[in-house]
Amino acid sequence: MKSKQIAKQMMVWFVGLIVIQVGVALFLSLNLGSDPFTLFTQGVARALAVSPGTANRLLTLIFLGVLFLLDRKQIKIGTFLCIIGAGIALDGVLKLLNPLALSSYSLSIKIIIFMMACVIVSIGFPILKSSKIGVAPNDLIYLALVKRLKKSYTIIRMSVDIIYMVLGMSLGGVIGIGTVLCVAFLGPLMDFFFPKIDHLVSGFLKEQGGADGQSQSGQM
Repeated sequence: MKSKQIAKQMMVWFVGLIVIQVGVALFLSLNLGSDPFTLFTQGVARALAVSPGTANRLLTLIFLGVLFLLDRKQIKIGTFLCIIGAGIALDGVLKLLNPLALSSYSLSIKIIIFMMACVIVSIGFPILKSSKIGVAPNDLIYLALVKRLKKSYTIIRMSVDIIYMVLGMSLGGVIGIGTVLCVAFLGPLMDFFFPKIDHLVSGFLKEQGGADGQSQSGQM
C-alpha cells in the first residue's frame, strides 16, 4: 500500500511540474518579460559575468542553505527532483511552442495569453505542493516565510517578488510588462487555488488507502 501511495504522490508531483513548466514556457515564448525570480537570476548572471544557468544553480545552493536554517523539514526528495527535472521539462515544452512563434502576436493577444499562463502556473504550483514530496528551493522560500511570519501567501509572494524585481533591475536585469503582471497576479491566484486543489489532490491520495482498507475488511 505504501508503494502505491508513493506512486500516486509522484504522479501528482509530475503533473504539477509539467503544468508549471507549460506556464513558464509561455512566459518565455511571449517575450513580455520574465517572472521576478528569473529577472533576479538574469541580474545576478550579469553582475557575476556568468551564464543564467550558472547563476540559477548558485542561487539554488544559497536557497537550500537558507532553507536548511529556516525549515529543513520542508526539504524533501521532490525539492531535488525539481532541481533536476524542471529544466528538462521546460526545454521540452519550449520546443513544442517554438513553431507557434508567440512573440510575433499582437500585444493585446500576448497579454491575454500571458494572463492565461499566470493561471496555468497558479494551478500547477498548488498541484506540485499538494503531492507532499517537496517543491523547488525558490518556491520553498515563499512557503517557509509564510510559516515563519504567519502572513498570507499573497502578501509573502508579492513582497518577495518585488524584492526580486528591484534586485534584478539594480543588477542589470531587464523588466517587462510580464514581470509586473507576475508580481500582481501570481500570489493572489495561487492563494485562490491552494485550498481547492489541495482538497482535490488529498481526496485522490486517500482514495487508494480507503479502498485497500475496505478490501482487507471484506476479506476478514
